[in-house]
Amino acid sequence: MIRLGEWMKVQIGSISAVGYVSNIAQVGFYDHQIELTKVAWIVGKEIEFKKPTQGLYGEDQLEPVGDFWDKLQDKSAFIDLALLTRDEKWFRELMGEKQKWHTVEQ
Repeated sequence: MIRLGEWMKVQIGSISAVGYVSNIAQVGFYDHQIELTKVAWIVGKEIEFKKPTQGLYGEDQLEPVGDFWDKLQDKSAFIDLALLTRDEKWFRELMGEKQKWHTVEQ
């Protein structure tokens, strides 16, 4: 069962998009339409962060991202993502962690 806020990946042609579930609407008795707010596009091996956009998909079109975020070596990408999605709480948490990283590194 897919949940709100869960990170998912969707294939759109030859490009994959990564986003979070921003809404789930029941269609008919058994089916659901999942609104995915896409924030990252994977073209080849490159990841591009873009302005968040919503799209509607069926559950069968989505797959969990797995360890996608863990593979990013540059944690500042999370800060950029928090800014793009206007998630102030997450941004503050990340900035707090970043300050701790600098303290540890010094």
